[in-house]
Amino acid sequence: MAKYFLLKSGKRSEVAPVQLFKDPSKLKVLTSELGWKIFTMLAEPGCPMDVAKKLGMHEQKIYYYINKLKENGLITELGTEQRHGAVAKFYQAVQESFVVASGNVSFSRLSIKSPEKSRLLHPFINNGKLNTTIVVGSPDPHGPWKARASDACCAIDLALFLGAFTAGENLPNYKLDTEVREDTLKGNMVLIGGPTANMITMKHNKEFPIYIDVDHEKNIVSTLSKKTYTADDSGIVSIIENPESPGKKILMMAGKRFAGTRAAILAVVTKFDEFLEGNKFDKGVKARVVKGYDIDGDGVIDTAEFLE
Repeated sequence: MAKYFLLKSGKRSEVAPVQLFKDPSKLKVLTSELGWKIFTMLAEPGCPMDVAKKLGMHEQKIYYYINKLKENGLITELGTEQRHGAVAKFYQAVQESFVVASGNVSFSRLSIKSPEKSRLLHPFINNGKLNTTIVVGSPDPHGPWKARASDACCAIDLALFLGAFTAGENLPNYKLDTEVREDTLKGNMVLIGGPTANMITMKHNKEFPIYIDVDHEKNIVSTLSKKTYTADDSGIVSIIENPESPGKKILMMAGKRFAGTRAAILAVVTKFDEFLEGNKFDKGVKARVVKGYDIDGDGVIDTAEFLE
């Protein structure tokens, strides 16, 4: 389990993830010049054949050090890829910093998310920085329905979630839908709220594999399961490529009503890994229908589950 050190320099403070060791012998492989070089190269995902090629060395020698690094918990296997008829394994450093501590050292618990989960949020978060604009509906009457959006308060929970992966720089990180211009439309976007309250959601609504049918009581329609969801506490979480900008993405969280939008945000905050597993009717599509529940009976949606 990763630990975190609070580093202070003048008025600036940063939290650095470190890997804790109580047995210094596990770091012995790093005392070798080649072992250290291979480890630093695996700060980013890599496979032995690529490392061997970059170092101009035999792949078997690279495998020796990779096995040692893996045995001592310094790197982890990420997955495999077919290459030229062979299986290439990919590895990455568990952490880039270490602490060797005796048994009586204690650490405070800090609510900092793991680098592994941060990578799952790419491209919306990139290198510890928010790489998107959060778009919420304006609270003033606007659009064809002259709606007043009430979803912005839900975005507070989402912002706290995203903030755990970032340094909180580059303010502001949001725009009202009425403030969005061409540069924002061509970037990564996180859309909060349905198409009647958020005009940018309306612009892309039918491009999502699960969308809100504004002509039929704002029911949720899935093109994947061919089902229609009519409950007020049902919502959508979906990621698509930005149609206006190849390489950029749009994450949308919306509901038939306010309760559905809240359920969608809860699903992202508490079950993002599960969301990324894809729709059960097509695992390659990141689009899910969610339902919210008020488990403690206080009138507020506090739990969400995926319906598809």
